[in-house]
Amino acid sequence: MELQIDLLKTFLAIIDTGGFTNASQVVHRTQSAISMQVKRLEDMIGQPLFERIGRSIKLTTEGEALLPYARRLLKLHEETVAAMARPDVVGSVRIGIIDDYALRFLPDILSRFAKTYPRVQVTVRCEPTSLLVPALEKGELDLALINGTNKDGEVIRHDQAVWVTSASHLIHEEDPLPLAVFHDECIFRKWSLEALDSINRRYRVAYQSPSVAGIIATVSTGLAVSILFGSIAPQEFRVLRKEDGFPSLPEAKIVLKRSPGRNSEAVACMSQHIREGMR
Repeated sequence: MELQIDLLKTFLAIIDTGGFTNASQVVHRTQSAISMQVKRLEDMIGQPLFERIGRSIKLTTEGEALLPYARRLLKLHEETVAAMARPDVVGSVRIGIIDDYALRFLPDILSRFAKTYPRVQVTVRCEPTSLLVPALEKGELDLALINGTNKDGEVIRHDQAVWVTSASHLIHEEDPLPLAVFHDECIFRKWSLEALDSINRRYRVAYQSPSVAGIIATVSTGLAVSILFGSIAPQEFRVLRKEDGFPSLPEAKIVLKRSPGRNSEAVACMSQHIREGMR
């Protein structure tokens, strides 16, 4: 059995984006082509990898077993290709990234990039989207990873916003509801307040922080409820759903945007590493 890299890429894209439709935007194939690739991979494995539950999908036992190996194989393949293709890239790259993803994804991205392109100097700014976009437009950054739309740049990830609370407290039952929110211009703050207003749920802003770490600390101690990206919500948190009295939240689009005046080889290489690291 010989597992093909493009099939593994599609397999991981489906998992990371939450479905066949979103995955088609990442791997740049039609939904029918993606279905055919999954069928080929399942034929190679000899077992089904996904099962449908209503409109959603989940991994089978065989799919769960394949997942860690697929990630390792794809990462090794990408590092090998990058190292062989452009080992002598030099220069500098200035990156801006939203705080939500800095801790979750950035260490691995920077580590792999440094191993592949040791002669490129990297500078990182971790700030909200509202500050990163102006910095990019002023030429202070080369690349920015932000919350946005298709019009803002290249969508490289979809992530569902979720309500979170401490699993060992009942703070979500209080009236008014204590909320931990981000700064005034954060889209998560807007979404949380609008969602609660839509169901006439009373709330109070109990804590405000510009950082994810501050929000997580507040929620973990049972002082407030907040919303986070599903991919970065700590496993020990309880996710609140409609049956708990909390309305559904929008899906966020994570966008990679490049400064129009920066088209160096170093920037292009970093862009590719970010795309791969965000899957």
